[in-house]
Amino acid sequence: MINSKGPWGIFLSFFFKSYKISSIDESSLNEDVVGGFKGYQFLAYLMYLMSILILIVFLLTAYGPLQHLLPKSTYFKKSELIELILKVDSLEQNLALKSQYMMVVNKIMAGEVVDSFLVFENDSSIVFQNLDLKASKEDSLLRELVQGEDLYNIPVSYKASRSSLEDFVFFKPVDGIITSHFDVSEKHFGVDVVANTNASVKATLDGVVMFADWSISNGHTILIQHPENIVSVYMHNSSITKSSNDIVKAGEVIGVVGNSGELSSGPHLHFELWQNGSPINPVEYVDF
Repeated sequence: MINSKGPWGIFLSFFFKSYKISSIDESSLNEDVVGGFKGYQFLAYLMYLMSILILIVFLLTAYGPLQHLLPKSTYFKKSELIELILKVDSLEQNLALKSQYMMVVNKIMAGEVVDSFLVFENDSSIVFQNLDLKASKEDSLLRELVQGEDLYNIPVSYKASRSSLEDFVFFKPVDGIITSHFDVSEKHFGVDVVANTNASVKATLDGVVMFADWSISNGHTILIQHPENIVSVYMHNSSITKSSNDIVKAGEVIGVVGNSGELSSGPHLHFELWQNGSPINPVEYVDF
């Protein structure tokens, strides 16, 4: 027999006691039993409902809209700070690289010869020790033999390192009609070629892309460095297909004709040729 005295006895009495849910008809006072349960069944249902409620609250606070109402931990704050620092560092590196490109472009426009504009990172942490830089006896004898044989020889394939523009075959950058000609007095250092929208823009010579980016006034612009310090410029493209440092061949597609930039009044290509920092009339060398 269960002792109903004391807290423990009251709990056991509730735990094993049977309960029923019934409805009473007010007119006939007849009692209809709807269902019944024991105390431990009620506690089991209650714990089940509380578990479901706790799970819903957890999901809302961890992954739902309520997560913004909770204070963030120090770990998440540090993670966001590190991520922002990395983004700022990446932006600084990109800005420094673009500044170097613009510096190279200015040097080329000024007539200076630029051998390379690729950025190399020097690792100063490498330490070389015990290096023997003295030439061996066999190496010295070979050097004397080669220098003696080639002292008065001139290679058959020798030619002057300086070539004129007539030595190059320029590829037509786009098919179209010239609407604005080369005029230095008007500071128009190229030609405007009207072409169909989405027509292909091609490289006029073999070379290396030294600038490919967006400009407010000139839109999508590409500058290509060619041999003999020749530079070709392509402006107002709707899009470009090459990036800086890409190697291109004559006739290779580098962009699409468009109307980008504030100085453009319609779909066309503004094309320029430069050598040693001086503008050249493209019509004299390109058959449009």
